[in-house]
Amino acid sequence: MEVVEALWDSWADDAVVDDRASGIYARADRIRPVKHKGIHYQVAGPLNLPRCPQGRPVLVQAGSSDTGRRFAARHAEAVFTAHMEKATAQAFYADLKALVAAAGRSPNEVLILPGLSPMIGGTEAEAQRLAREVNELADPEVGRKRLSGRFGGHDFSHLPLDRPLGPEDFPDPGAVEAARSRTEVILSLVRRERPTLRQLLASLAGARGHFTATGTPEQIADLIEDWFVDGAADGFNIMPPLLPSMLDAFSAEVVPLLQRRGLFRAAYEGATLREHYGLPWPKSKFAAAPSKVKASGAG
Repeated sequence: MEVVEALWDSWADDAVVDDRASGIYARADRIRPVKHKGIHYQVAGPLNLPRCPQGRPVLVQAGSSDTGRRFAARHAEAVFTAHMEKATAQAFYADLKALVAAAGRSPNEVLILPGLSPMIGGTEAEAQRLAREVNELADPEVGRKRLSGRFGGHDFSHLPLDRPLGPEDFPDPGAVEAARSRTEVILSLVRRERPTLRQLLASLAGARGHFTATGTPEQIADLIEDWFVDGAADGFNIMPPLLPSMLDAFSAEVVPLLQRRGLFRAAYEGATLREHYGLPWPKSKFAAAPSKVKASGAG
């Protein structure tokens, strides 16, 4: 991270002159090498192109382990996370914001964006029917193999499809080297709802372990507002269970409700993702330009 940030900052914001008449493209005194010397490699720099329109790309982190959270607190500007209930989302939100502050950053500089998979219908009954139809299309044996992959190759072949599950049917998440936070999300669901294996696999098939919501546009908008207002999310990654129909329904029916409630923009005020997110411009590590510097550089 130190290297890539230094490379993105190796050109000052005012380095580019682009003076066609004189043939000067950039000010050489406003471009500098990185001169990184680490344990594993060295990087001289500078980057071979100026800063991008966002200053730097928006840094998005995914992963909710302790290591992932602390990495996000130091570097991330947006965090993609998975929570199947509001309470765990609130706990994650509060913990990560505190870690960001402890790292010397403003909590407002890091957006927490849980995944949300909404099934939308004209009535609640219609939405529930659509959810059942989609769940019935899930192949349980494919799901069993994917669940095994989530838990480091653990063998679930002996589990019957229609017996309620318990935590004892799963390995300890602490023993899983990869995707540990996702295994904890799955186990939390098992403890809370005691689903059968068939039900669990169906719920994981569409949303891949993210929060699923079924209801009318008003109910989905209510849920989003509740999580946002009550300290569970700064926004959401929308993961429609059916494309393009559920994305169209969300855009046409849920977004206008959020706009009327003052929770979503009515127009774009900028041209970059950083501006859409309301994130601050990343200050270059370059010092401010001297008041008088003679332009120089190669055409």
